[in-house]
Amino acid sequence: MKKILILTVAVLATLTFIACGSSSNGGNGGEGNNGPRCGDGKVDDGEVCDGNIACADAGHFYPEFEAVCNSDCTALDTTNCKPRDPNDKCGNGTIDAGEICEQGQLKDCSELSASTPVGQSRCRRDCRGWTPEDCSSGGKIRTCAQTVECILKCSDESCINACKEAATEQGAALLAALESCASACGGLADSNCLSSSCYDEYYACFPLERCGNGKIDDGEICEEKETKPCQELSTEDKTWQPINDAVCNKTCDGWDTYSCIDINALTCYQAFECVQACSDSECEQNCLSKTSVPAKTKYDTMKACLDEHCSGSALSEECINEHCKFQTDACKTHLTCGNGNIDQYEICEAKEFVDCGEIKDSAGESLYEAGTAQAFCNSNCTEWSALMCYKFCSCAEVKTCIEQECGGYPTSNAENTDEKKACISKCEDEGNHVGKKEAQDYRTAIESCVETDQSGNPTGNNAWDSDTCKEQMPSQAGVTCGTEDNAKCPY
Repeated sequence: MKKILILTVAVLATLTFIACGSSSNGGNGGEGNNGPRCGDGKVDDGEVCDGNIACADAGHFYPEFEAVCNSDCTALDTTNCKPRDPNDKCGNGTIDAGEICEQGQLKDCSELSASTPVGQSRCRRDCRGWTPEDCSSGGKIRTCAQTVECILKCSDESCINACKEAATEQGAALLAALESCASACGGLADSNCLSSSCYDEYYACFPLERCGNGKIDDGEICEEKETKPCQELSTEDKTWQPINDAVCNKTCDGWDTYSCIDINALTCYQAFECVQACSDSECEQNCLSKTSVPAKTKYDTMKACLDEHCSGSALSEECINEHCKFQTDACKTHLTCGNGNIDQYEICEAKEFVDCGEIKDSAGESLYEAGTAQAFCNSNCTEWSALMCYKFCSCAEVKTCIEQECGGYPTSNAENTDEKKACISKCEDEGNHVGKKEAQDYRTAIESCVETDQSGNPTGNNAWDSDTCKEQMPSQAGVTCGTEDNAKCPY
């Protein structure tokens, strides 16, 4: 009994040591001495974050608010962050065309105005200028928004008072109005509640956030990411082509027309025709200078294809149709395909579908079997894509095509070349809805036939007993080959 008691105590002591001794990893949800320690303020291996970060540092967001690091440091919650337009390069660390500065940059107020030499101005959220709110003639310089941001970082009353003491007269008045309303939201921390329950007070304090709040406020004519057809912005002095959309600008007080195309700009194909009439490079450049950027891009793609395949005297309609039809069609219809009309060079409109039987040749004869599938208008509005359509031949007529065009079915692996396979597949594509399927099954059955010995084992010479298969084929379930004729079948 005594030995059992001693053994029990020893086991308990060991278990206690294991349970307690292993806490050397810091007790922060870590994974050993070398593992990540969520909460230590440092992003370790295996962690995505360790504490909240500014939205602008979490992706292509505006700089306001913070992305919240989750409880195990494996992801950032960017719910409170406002996404930026993907084409907006402000915030990428480089001062691009049209930008004055980059997010995060500061400039001494003395460089902006001699009347407000105190403080530092921040780069605007759209990178097109500097914010004057931080500048003053001296003393109190904080706006209402800056004061709120300062207060939210405080942990005691003295800090809060210091934040308020640095507010401008206007900033202090706006803050007082916001605070009087903020009790409904439990204070200043819940921006979502404030923006809805204290709408006027909140946006008076945070005016830069009005744009994009889902409402047309005073001074705004549109909302962030709202679009309008370019043609609706046409004036007596400026007329846009009836394509593309203008986008509401970053301050919601105007429309960005960078996607709009002047009514007098040459289309891609007009530029091509203009260049073809030229006799020197200066004339060619003059033609291209009258096009829009999208038209020039289409032109360059087409020109590269033509230079490779149809340059010089080879620039014929036959050569273009054989080698560069898609690129040329894209140039011809880049402004019109998708506008709801059947324009010059087009035969259909984007996203349109028709029964395959509606596709006709120049004599008005149907090119495909009706009632079995639909064709869709291609991306240039110049052709019906008939990938799902069937032609007219029965299985027996497909067999005739294979015999005439391909020299018959192969009788061995050696005969089953890529060239013969392609030829057989082309004949099968002549089949109607039933005929094509029967012909494919028929071919599969033939290819499965091999010479065998008396025991039924393959002889190993890779020869196919095609004649026997063909004789037995009518009795093979699922591999019969229909014999009906169709006047539109060429075989």
